[in-house]
Amino acid sequence: MSAPPFLSLVLTGRNDDYGGSFVSRFFRVLAFNLELLAERQLSTEVVLVEWCPTPGRALLGERLRDALPARFRERVTTYVVDNRYQDAMSLNPQLEYLEFVAKNVGIQRATGQYLLTTNTDLILSAAMGRALASGTLQPRCVYRANRIDLKLGIDDSTLHHELLDNPDNHVPRRPIAPPLYAGAAGDFTLLDRETFHQLRGFNEIYRMVRIGVDHNFLVKAQSSGVAIADIGPPIYHVAHLASYQTSKHIASRDQAHRRWGRVWHNHDVIYDNREDWGLRDAPIERLSDGIWKLGFDWRAVPPLVDLHRIVLPGMTPPNG
Repeated sequence: MSAPPFLSLVLTGRNDDYGGSFVSRFFRVLAFNLELLAERQLSTEVVLVEWCPTPGRALLGERLRDALPARFRERVTTYVVDNRYQDAMSLNPQLEYLEFVAKNVGIQRATGQYLLTTNTDLILSAAMGRALASGTLQPRCVYRANRIDLKLGIDDSTLHHELLDNPDNHVPRRPIAPPLYAGAAGDFTLLDRETFHQLRGFNEIYRMVRIGVDHNFLVKAQSSGVAIADIGPPIYHVAHLASYQTSKHIASRDQAHRRWGRVWHNHDVIYDNREDWGLRDAPIERLSDGIWKLGFDWRAVPPLVDLHRIVLPGMTPPNG
């Protein structure tokens, strides 16, 4: 067996053209990132979780393997998740996509020494490539990165570092800061695989939202004694009309609730996922080279309510 890769890129998406031109934008960004990592001689795998695929359309994983340069195709593994998990697991019938449950599916199955959960429109800077290859990453430390938004409307059909690094193409953002280095945490959360598994991934107890779940993971990490640090170099975000940063001020209340859910107490809650988080026990079958299907089984679905952490007044907690 070959040695595990140094880095796993954990991504999620589906072939419904969310945000307009999703597929072409995703493929262009991923090819750019893989080229950058290859230049730094970093062994890398891509774990794509295709959540709730659109019936009647070609799978995103199939299109991706056809679109990527041949030298990268074998690095991609896609897990197609049965559509029934969306309805079975959601606690919010309006929410259209359980993004962080999907990411947990990838975290559970990724094999890299370090796992980077990110999004399909996030570009690694040249300096980030150098940082990842520096040999200075430490276990039990969540690495975060400042995100630089590219201006809407610039020509990003061909990605290159001169375009990305030009301040004239940037939209100012508040920099991340200690202690949590929060802010767009879902765009860049880098942590060694062992610690990611010890923390049991992102919150699967509160399955009503997409917004704030990434911040809540940082709260979980800090409460568990895991360090959090700014890795230094930035990442870049390809602007598009449906992105949260672009559309949060113009989306109607119903649109916002469908896309992201409602604001919640993500800064304060500590969660404890079950041992079978990330659909660990879902039945799996091979569809084709590099593409696997997670079949539906109620035994893989977390309960709607989990009382194992409830402590009644006057009761002494276990081991307490």
